[in-house]
Formats: sequence, C-alpha cells, structure tokens
Amino acid sequence: MRPKPKQLILPAIIFLTIVLVALAVRLWPRTVPFDQCSEVYKRYADMDGVDATFIKDYKVNDTVFVDVTLIEARSDSAWNVLLHDFNITPPPREVIEITSDGCIDIWAAPKKDYSLPMDSFPLNNDLIAISWTERRISVFSIETMLQLRSLKRNQFKESISKSQQ
Repeated sequence: MRPKPKQLILPAIIFLTIVLVALAVRLWPRTVPFDQCSEVYKRYADMDGVDATFIKDYKVNDTVFVDVTLIEARSDSAWNVLLHDFNITPPPREVIEITSDGCIDIWAAPKKDYSLPMDSFPLNNDLIAISWTERRISVFSIETMLQLRSLKRNQFKESISKSQQ
C-alpha cells in the first residue's frame, strides 16, 4: 500500500528543516567577541580608512594554529598612519612596481610595541608581514616556538612556489 501524499508532508518538512539547520550552522558567519580579539585589532577596528580583521586560530598547517590580525589601509592617510605607527619605511616606488606580483616583507617586533626593534627572546615578539601592493599589515600573535618555526617554514615554501611560477 502506497502512503498518501498527506502522510509524506510531515517527513518532508522534517527533512527540509534538518537540511536548512545544517546549512545555517555551516554557513553562519563566525565572529569572535571583541574582548577576545588582539590589542592591535582593537586599536584599528574603528579607525577611518582602515579595514581590520581578527582571525582566531588561523591554520598554518595540520597541527599549528595562530591568531592573526589583518590591517588594510583604504586611503593614503590611513596608510601613512599605519607606516608611522609600525615605524616602517617603505621601499622606493620602483621596487614596489617591479614586484607588483606581491612584494611582502616579514620581520619580528616586540608584542608591547611594534615600532621597536625585535626583542632578543623570540617569544616576546610577534611576526609582522606587510604587503606593499595591497597596503596590508598582518600581525601573527606568536605564543610558541612551534608557531614561529611553522610560520617561517610556510613563508619559505610560499616564496619558493612564487619564484617558480
């Protein structure tokens, strides 16, 4: 005996509800509460001309995760403020133009003040990366030597990959 169409409505509704809930959970934007974000994110989150993003537990490889703050200037004045705050001297425009495929500089700076020279103890620093063409500064919050080594290894692999293209 075949089920009547009315008998199929309830199971169909239940099935659709389960699918929709699963999709909503999967696609729902994940946000970190403001008080759990990095100090550098909090400093630039509401600054005019700047897009600030905090990424909790960015996956470096299968076992290593690190918090990252991305700060991107949308205006010349905001870019100049970021360069001043981080004590960065940009390379000549010609250098940036020649490496327009993605000139990125990386260095370590003390967690307490990114404008100062690197601290001699590696874990007192964060890794700073700057993309000249995108006018973006990325701050990797380093807590362990494994994170530091993994990020350096990852950057080395990406550099080799780009040079072979």
